[in-house]
Amino acid sequence: MGLLSKFLNSFKSIRLNDRNRVNGYLLDHLLVGSMYAEQQSAYLNSYETGLNKSDITNLVETYWGISDQDQAIEILQSLHDRNQDENLDIVYKAFENSENYVDILRSNLPNEEDVFEYYLNLFRTLKNVVPELIEQKVITDFTQLKKIKDSGWNYGRSVFLARCCHELGYISEKELIEYLAKSHKELKKYCSTWKEYTTSYIFGRAIWGGGSNNGMVQIANDLLNNSQSPLKNRTYL
Repeated sequence: MGLLSKFLNSFKSIRLNDRNRVNGYLLDHLLVGSMYAEQQSAYLNSYETGLNKSDITNLVETYWGISDQDQAIEILQSLHDRNQDENLDIVYKAFENSENYVDILRSNLPNEEDVFEYYLNLFRTLKNVVPELIEQKVITDFTQLKKIKDSGWNYGRSVFLARCCHELGYISEKELIEYLAKSHKELKKYCSTWKEYTTSYIFGRAIWGGGSNNGMVQIANDLLNNSQSPLKNRTYL
């Protein structure tokens, strides 16, 4: 898909594949990547993305550093592993107890300067991001984020990236289907509803890229409310 086509498709919103659609529980698994797919103007309802190969190659190689099967497997696994980071709970606890945040972080994080600095910066990012999300009415308070964390952001990207890697021949269709099922199963540990999934995705995007997430909010609203969206009549994952 060329730049002009992609630009025009950004106004078409929901993009569906009429020929090779996925249905039932397999569609549920696929929709874990719907936020990222919508960002890229890709099909929401098929393993096929509908993007041209040069765009997929550029995305996978330039933005993810993947150019072979081994790198694909490593990155896809890392996106799942990010959700197991127990240090995030310490940062969240510090955020809720901002008067004692230094003691909480110093007492509970690994005693390595670069590691401590990483989580301290994450704490500082939360101080900016959370008020913005409340102002945008994405959340009403921080407690909504404690369980869902940024799981939607991690699993959401992993599912769409897996589709791209499949189209480039780095993983088979069987491996793709198994990976999507695993992503859906693990996401359910954090998010119970598709609304929580989109909120978690927006939160993760904000942590990664800072403010100006109006586009993400618009995509989430479109996925949840547009009558053509596969998520429209789905509540629970």
